[in-house]
Amino acid sequence: MKFEGLHALALIEGVKGVIALTLAFFVYFLSGQDLHAIVLERMRVLAMSEQSHYSQWLLMLADNVSRGRFPMFTSLALLYASFRFVMAYGLWFHLRWTEWFAFVSGCLYIPFELYAIYQDVSKVSNWMILLFNVLVVSYLFWVLKRDKPKPLRQAI
Repeated sequence: MKFEGLHALALIEGVKGVIALTLAFFVYFLSGQDLHAIVLERMRVLAMSEQSHYSQWLLMLADNVSRGRFPMFTSLALLYASFRFVMAYGLWFHLRWTEWFAFVSGCLYIPFELYAIYQDVSKVSNWMILLFNVLVVSYLFWVLKRDKPKPLRQAI
């Protein structure tokens, strides 16, 4: 096949959609419960430090969701999942607009990834995320340039 990398990107998009959909269902089914306490308990079971950056972020997110914002978070997660499924479908079936959209949205992440590296140059995960995103954007650029639509002939 000519552009099998698009199938790989479509699978990644589909996995993101499944994760978002799973998150939406968890948030919906946990509505009315104390998420902060649930997160703390899970962190203890997994032996996670409550002082780490990600633990603090997770606890802050649980507090924000617990303040009666369940419908908003569930709706946003469902919207995000739908968006990812549409992107996966479009990339799998080589729809040109989804290739452009994936290229532009991938380019939009690069400044934020560079800022994260600027904040902590020694963090390997930031470098890996940037490298992966640059590879994806470069591949999409190659696909868009190589598979240009042919211009229509003008009637004389």
